[in-house]
Amino acid sequence: LCAILVLLCLGVVFYEMFYMPEPGTAEEKVWLYAKTHGYSLRDYPQSLITLLEGNPETEKFVLEYPAAKDAAPVIDMTEYLQTDTVPLLMQWDQRWGYIKYGSDMAALTGCGPVCLSMAALYVTDDPAMSPDQILRFALENNYYVSGSGSSWTLISEGGVKLGLSVKELPLVKGLIDKSLEEGKPVICAMRAGDFTTSGHYIVLAGIEDGKYRVNDPNSYANSEKLWSYEQIEGQIRNLWSISAGE
Repeated sequence: LCAILVLLCLGVVFYEMFYMPEPGTAEEKVWLYAKTHGYSLRDYPQSLITLLEGNPETEKFVLEYPAAKDAAPVIDMTEYLQTDTVPLLMQWDQRWGYIKYGSDMAALTGCGPVCLSMAALYVTDDPAMSPDQILRFALENNYYVSGSGSSWTLISEGGVKLGLSVKELPLVKGLIDKSLEEGKPVICAMRAGDFTTSGHYIVLAGIEDGKYRVNDPNSYANSEKLWSYEQIEGQIRNLWSISAGE
């Protein structure tokens, strides 16, 4: 048995010594970083390599995973309070992106709680509405649904539990515009399209030049664009207006 274990270990060592990922891929990028920082590909979950392949913005988050995953950063939300615009936060921020949320890390599964956090911070100026706290709140209250991510009830019911006023909106441009003009962010559950290949949450954060400012917790690039109603209308599955509780 010992001899078999030794042979298996040697096999792993030789495999890693001579394995070469396909050039130009996220796997190669992770492999090169791992080699120069004392790690191996085995230190990275495949889901993170897939994340990097689909979203180059996540490079730092993915590459630094072995060193950063067990850190306990002090999360200070002061800079996001009393702002003129809804704060833009990424689900793959190292401060909370490594938290286990449902089937994987929040970086991959936590768009719902992070969107709720963005809207809640804006309307309440309460630092306790940070993404890490909302992620834990969602888990404790069973708002994560295995295989499909955060339930819509995280927004409609969970938001109320957090002390927010939540109003489900019909898909009517005039009502969305009215909510945003009143300073009430709109959280949208999205179907496959410009923002996701499956399901996702985004925040409509305001109106500029007749188009919407979108806070996409998975993409700075998407968040830097202005989106017309016609561009996003067919991708919205449900939407909720968020304001401070009475």
